[in-house]
Amino acid sequence: MANMAADHYEGLFEAPVVMRPHPYVDAPLVQWENAADLIPMVTYPEILNILRSRKKKQSLDIHGLSPFILDKIPQNYWHLLVKLYNYSFTEGYILKKFKEVRMILLAKKNAACTPDQTRPISLLDSFLKVQEKLFLNRFKKILNDRGILPDNQSGFRAGFRLQTRVLLLIEQISSYMSNSSPTSTVFVDFKSAFDQLWFEGCLGKLTRMEIPTAFVNWIRAWLSDRKAVIEVQGNPSRWININRGGPQCSSVTPTLFITYHRDMADFIPGAMSFVFADDLAAVIAGQIGIRFTDQCIDLERRLHTFFEQLEFYAILDIQPINYSKAQVMFSARAVCYPNPLPQVHCGDHKVEWIPSFKYLGY
Repeated sequence: MANMAADHYEGLFEAPVVMRPHPYVDAPLVQWENAADLIPMVTYPEILNILRSRKKKQSLDIHGLSPFILDKIPQNYWHLLVKLYNYSFTEGYILKKFKEVRMILLAKKNAACTPDQTRPISLLDSFLKVQEKLFLNRFKKILNDRGILPDNQSGFRAGFRLQTRVLLLIEQISSYMSNSSPTSTVFVDFKSAFDQLWFEGCLGKLTRMEIPTAFVNWIRAWLSDRKAVIEVQGNPSRWININRGGPQCSSVTPTLFITYHRDMADFIPGAMSFVFADDLAAVIAGQIGIRFTDQCIDLERRLHTFFEQLEFYAILDIQPINYSKAQVMFSARAVCYPNPLPQVHCGDHKVEWIPSFKYLGY
């Protein structure tokens, strides 16, 4: 059973086949003024603060260590790790043993299921998880200082609340409706979002968005040469190579994912987009100031354009859309809605019209 799961996930984590040249990796580079900035050095008190703030979980990594066990290490031993972490940040190098992962599978629905109905959870090396926290604090400072992340993305960001994103979505729909404009709200989910992260494209985009070279080099070392063992009921599989996707339990993966997709709204300019991690809600309205029938025709045209642009973005970023979860909702002040509602497609897949939607739990 473990090797069956290994066969499935080895295929899932294969490097994607990409048509070249590709703008993310082959376009000429721009030399930013901060390109030579280094990753700030780690200090001993900083490591102690990270250790104090962590939850003392007892889940064991591939080497039999856990945060609970690390908490028992005499604190003065962490002076040795200060040198190791600083060397890693300076040289863009991570020990290969740190990148070995113990992976367990959680069933999405039924307890007895095939590997494709499971969610992989990576139990990362305990020492690497400490370094990830150190790196993430520095990476977030770069993102905030440079204003890289867009305001329409609320996922995994301090100071951005889920409830605010829901209220802004409702306000946008109400604003269009108050102008007597028919509105469609499209809800899109990306398939296995974190597991589909394209390494080469991600590094190429980071280089082109004012991220210093030292940060990009460390992320390259963190992503590359990873391998995992899948455990099913205590039985380990063979080793598999991971050439795609970020670890599910890593503190760096969510921030790296939303940074990679920071420009999604630029590819769908005809919609007001609201994003929470990998959940996209896009509001599209018909032209204001014309007959309702003509507004609905115009809205249908805009919907077709939106899905063409979204499909282009998904292909360009190697981020597959979960077509089965793509849905669209119609809203208007008119007494009668168009009947039937127009057929819209995302790629070759028909998108379902729904009367209501539970967005982010609301």
